Amino acid sequence: MKEKGIIRRIGAVFDGTKLGRVSTLCAARVPEDKIDLFVQMVNANKGVTHNYRRDHEYNIWFTISATTAPELESFLKDIKKKTGVTDILDMRAVRTFKINASFEV
Repeated sequence: MKEKGIIRRIGAVFDGTKLGRVSTLCAARVPEDKIDLFVQMVNANKGVTHNYRRDHEYNIWFTISATTAPELESFLKDIKKKTGVTDILDMRAVRTFKINASFEV
């Protein structure tokens, strides 16, 4: 099914909150000449689970998970310092909406 493009992957999805982790969705306004550096710096963190470009004023979006809120905040502060990109929205979830899809395998 993977070879035919029907599925991308089969794997577990863990509830990070129940595991004591914190995460956030970020949107960054990155100048064109800094996109490569910014993406490289973000992707260097093992807690980044998604990172993609959008056709929007905030053109780079990513999600990151960390063991503590201060660790997460330190990462964002470090990215701003190392890349010079300071307009990063930190959009932590205040409520979770999930659709439970279960399949017999």
